[in-house]
Amino acid sequence: MRVYIKEENEKAILFNALTNEKIAEFKDVSEAVKFAIENHYELPVRDFKGDFVTDKEGNFVYIDEKGFFELADGTLLEGVKQCPNCGWIAYGEEVCDEDNQPRECFVCPKCGNIFECTPPPDELPAED
Repeated sequence: MRVYIKEENEKAILFNALTNEKIAEFKDVSEAVKFAIENHYELPVRDFKGDFVTDKEGNFVYIDEKGFFELADGTLLEGVKQCPNCGWIAYGEEVCDEDNQPRECFVCPKCGNIFECTPPPDELPAED
């Protein structure tokens, strides 16, 4: 079962990710995480600082058995990669480079990191 943790009134509450039903209440997030792991619940992906990752709409993000990112209901998140800078979810977007040429890159909404642009700068045609 996929779950998420929400902090409210100085407590950590564990919820069923599909039904939003409260499963249990804890004094802190680490206690809730421990309980979830012990009970074989699937927690959302965490970034490099330990925060639970959400998509642009605020839905928690999970990893399926094949290593793909998806939402709690199994909806696959296409065109995303994990940001190598902060660990959040980065989205494929068109970005203009320093020469105002459009390139497809991954852009992280959390830290602003832009990476894995195509084509790489050295493969762009030379201008006369």
